[in-house]
Amino acid sequence: MVEVAVPVPLDETFDYALDPEQRAEPGVRVLVPHGGRRLVGVVVALKPRPSATAKGPLRRVLQVLDDEPVLPATLLEAVLRGARDALCAPGIALAAAVPPGTAPRPGTRVTLLPAGMKALERGELRGSLARVLWALGKRPRTESELRARFPAAVPALVRLEKLGLVARSAATDPPRVRPQTERVYRRAPDLDLARAKLELARAPKRLELLLALGAAPAPARSSPALRALVEAGLVLCEEREIVRGSHAEPLVAASDLPELTAHQRGALAELTAAIDAGRYAQFLLYGITGSGKTEVYMRAAQAALARGRGTIVLVPEISLTHQVVDRFRARFGEQVAVLHSGLSAGERFDQWRGIRDGRVPIAIGARSAVFAPFEELGLIAIDEEHDAAYKSEEGFRYHARDLARLRAERSSCPLLLGSATPDVGTAWRCAHGEIERLTLPERVASRPLPTVEIVDMSAERSRGGKRSMLSRPLRQALVETLAAQRQAILFLNRRGFAARVYCFACGFTLTCKHCDVSLVYHASEGPRRATDPLEGELRCHYCGYREDPQDACPSCGSSEGGMYGFGTERLFEELVSTFPGARIGRLDRDTSARKGAQRQILAAFHRGELDVLVGTQMVAKGHDVPGVTLVGVILADLSLAFPDFRAGERTFQLLTQVAGRAGRGQDPGRVVIQTFLPNHYAVALAQTHDYPRFYREEVARRRPHGWPPFRELVAIALSGPRAAAVEQGAHALAALAKTVPGDDGSDAVEVLGPAPAPLARIRDEFRWQLLLAGGRDPVRRVAAELARQARGPGFVGVTLRLDANPLQML
Repeated sequence: MVEVAVPVPLDETFDYALDPEQRAEPGVRVLVPHGGRRLVGVVVALKPRPSATAKGPLRRVLQVLDDEPVLPATLLEAVLRGARDALCAPGIALAAAVPPGTAPRPGTRVTLLPAGMKALERGELRGSLARVLWALGKRPRTESELRARFPAAVPALVRLEKLGLVARSAATDPPRVRPQTERVYRRAPDLDLARAKLELARAPKRLELLLALGAAPAPARSSPALRALVEAGLVLCEEREIVRGSHAEPLVAASDLPELTAHQRGALAELTAAIDAGRYAQFLLYGITGSGKTEVYMRAAQAALARGRGTIVLVPEISLTHQVVDRFRARFGEQVAVLHSGLSAGERFDQWRGIRDGRVPIAIGARSAVFAPFEELGLIAIDEEHDAAYKSEEGFRYHARDLARLRAERSSCPLLLGSATPDVGTAWRCAHGEIERLTLPERVASRPLPTVEIVDMSAERSRGGKRSMLSRPLRQALVETLAAQRQAILFLNRRGFAARVYCFACGFTLTCKHCDVSLVYHASEGPRRATDPLEGELRCHYCGYREDPQDACPSCGSSEGGMYGFGTERLFEELVSTFPGARIGRLDRDTSARKGAQRQILAAFHRGELDVLVGTQMVAKGHDVPGVTLVGVILADLSLAFPDFRAGERTFQLLTQVAGRAGRGQDPGRVVIQTFLPNHYAVALAQTHDYPRFYREEVARRRPHGWPPFRELVAIALSGPRAAAVEQGAHALAALAKTVPGDDGSDAVEVLGPAPAPLARIRDEFRWQLLLAGGRDPVRRVAAELARQARGPGFVGVTLRLDANPLQML
């Protein structure tokens, strides 16, 4: 008997019986019946008898899909515990831990009946019905196979089944993603080459091909001559598995092993001691930008590798994997796997299998790489551990840092959290003894931190002159940087050309038809002018809706309209016109959408083929380009406007991180930050790179309100197509939450809200939310009770979403 977690939104598992010939163990996938469907679930435990709460006869496992576990025991335990902490159904969490498309799928087998064979022989049918019958006349086929061959297969099958010509039955379709193989050829091991030359004297093409092949298998183009050699037994044909994906040229050339600083050696000694002892411990590697944190990761990974254990290294953005992977591969060669969503399904599967089969001991990737299926882990390192990208916002809403902690604890290995601007919660736990602190207080080679200049844009505009996105100090700094043949990064955390299109006559703003947000104007490729907007398009950044610009206001018909705000497209265009001789590139979601485009842009910048790189958060973190001596922040206030108590923290982190891109080579760095709020503590403290003081200020501001880390939060979001039903449901849950007592009979949880979400409608779904604030266990207990109540009849048409420790408040 097995306990199985199936991917349904229910916080429970289900018992199934195994047939005598079936064998399963925790971590394997099985095909099981559930609620009238067949689903792929994961075995979480073996049981001698059904649970006491089981109802009715025990159903049987239809098929065991794996010969060995796809989830090692420690990973399985960590994901199940992480699911409880994140208030997620265990089956949904486990489904997120395995590469999609790698399991056999529930399907339907279609068989031609005798009546159908007669109809086919007599030619009684025409069109799509005849084509489907003809395909089935050769052999039975799966319904998915027929759908792929014939667009009208589904209605045709329904009609053929009603006519009694075909029968459909339950079956299993093969996985969408499978190992890829190629044919390779080699000479037969017992080949008498001298005799073969005599026999092939009159077949020069075959002889030439035979001599070209060696004892080692190699691919070759199929030809009549090659097939003849195989048929004669002179050449052997074999199938060889290939690893999809190619290794691009590294962004930077490999360098000699650097000499560690005294602080790096001290940090590495602490880590190595924990790795050697097989001891779980949490470390915060607090190092200023450019202090050599990546080198510490690599040396610690070497220590784990020497002891036969694996390493996971997480980075927050796919754009950061390129440089980190290049450095690791220069050191460890083919012992490095890459896992992130930018890979194709086949590429990701091949990398995952290399780890699972024990062939690759190091995994590097974004958030989901925390699921790398290592049996034995020696180290987990999280670079830029403060970054919000480590939190999943869909399905299994886990934080990679929390899952990494659970994995490290169960694998008896250290967890290393690296950052120049640690998450306030991490720093709090470090100050209270939960995490050991390792410090890198100076840059490698004693290079200075860049100087930071704050430009008050209110004062800049009051001076008059041409309205520009570039202040006079930043423009002058760019002139000096280009004259010195150095490079610059300009950071603007908003893509597109203009943030909104506005009518000056009536005040109408163009908004998305499906969301309560303004449409963003995007210019198409090539030079565009703000006075000629009809050449681009208007896009919604939330649902993808697009429409063409109009030359008159849809509300009043006036042609007196304009565009407010600006994004990376417009900044790029202004730079091109201001510095016509400069080589300027742009890196944002729009320019990097095509596969490989992101790496191409970064490679050009690393090679010095671009003088200025404009971008969003993709340019703000992790990049180490020695030629960059100037960083410009176009509008530092954008992240301060978010309705979130973490707005100040995120702003300080972004400014400090992007400033750290400057001055990593021999030349000193310079940073120019443009802002309308020069006295805001997050901006002012970023100027002096003063994280300790920022931490004290931030904690003091949160303490009176009980914001994390003083209490934990659970966000409860309700959405649905009917505004009244969503609002009614939100008020009902808020009232119910206030009646749930604490474990000691007291009201241990504070209810904040309900209120409409800041983005009140997305994809035609109206949205309300409330927050629960309190201790770790009480807020989860109340949230779980609300989720149970929301399954009742009063919430028909309303979707409930729970998010423990939310990072996104929109």
